[in-house]
Amino acid sequence: MSQPCGHLDFYPNNGKEQPGCDITQTPLVPLTLIRDGLEEASRVLVACNHVRAIKLFIDSINTQCPYIGHQCSTFEQFMSGKCFTCKPGSTNCAIMGYHADASPGIENNEIAESKFTDLIGNKYFLTTGREFPFCRRLYRVRIELAKPRMAESWVQGFIKASIYSSAGVIHVDLTPSGETKLEHGTTFTSVVSHPADLGGNIKKVELSWEYELNVLEPKTICIFWCNDHLYVESISVDEMAMPGRGKRDAPFSNRLCPKGKKTYSDIASRGKGVFVDLCKQSDKFDKS
Repeated sequence: MSQPCGHLDFYPNNGKEQPGCDITQTPLVPLTLIRDGLEEASRVLVACNHVRAIKLFIDSINTQCPYIGHQCSTFEQFMSGKCFTCKPGSTNCAIMGYHADASPGIENNEIAESKFTDLIGNKYFLTTGREFPFCRRLYRVRIELAKPRMAESWVQGFIKASIYSSAGVIHVDLTPSGETKLEHGTTFTSVVSHPADLGGNIKKVELSWEYELNVLEPKTICIFWCNDHLYVESISVDEMAMPGRGKRDAPFSNRLCPKGKKTYSDIASRGKGVFVDLCKQSDKFDKS
């Protein structure tokens, strides 16, 4: 059922098609048959999306990766980074699964009277992986686009990023839904998930850009009379963590700018921009 009906209602991957359950794209049933037997293969074939709820709950019992759900009006707003806060005592985030009673807004394993009405009807969204372990860390990547005189008012295409920290590197697709229209002079935001925990202190971000033309839109056909470059002033990376004693009470946030005294990075189609310098605090950026 899609309507909220409990104190905490979670919608992993929008509560619909789950990653790894599309049998037309992967040899899911044959592999499950070999690995887990006929009974489990039958479940996957008939009710993979429904059975995933059981597997997510089991995974939540001993996982070191918290299933953090974010209260939001729609899944689309969640994926665009508009619901990415988690503060002590608030109801804008909650833990899905076995440890739901440790969520902010729930105290001493009971629902605080003052928070009861705030919880009812809320929808908590999150994303998961396609196989065990399913839990994923959530990252919000915000790209502040520059608008120099030679830039087009907008371009469309695909963006990928490699994010480096002292804990390792992750590679993420910032336009998973396909070609995306990007307006210079604005901020583009994408929420992505990954099993790795970068733990803060982002050292470097490499941004890959590929322009995509559309024959139905003459303005996108860049041969002689338009500019397919992407101009980027800075990149900000936030990771969500549950607030708690001895832990950070807010997501870590790192904002990086182009190396040296450049005010923006000029990225040609199929090229890369590298961001390594922490931006000065006086630099303009929307921190909301």
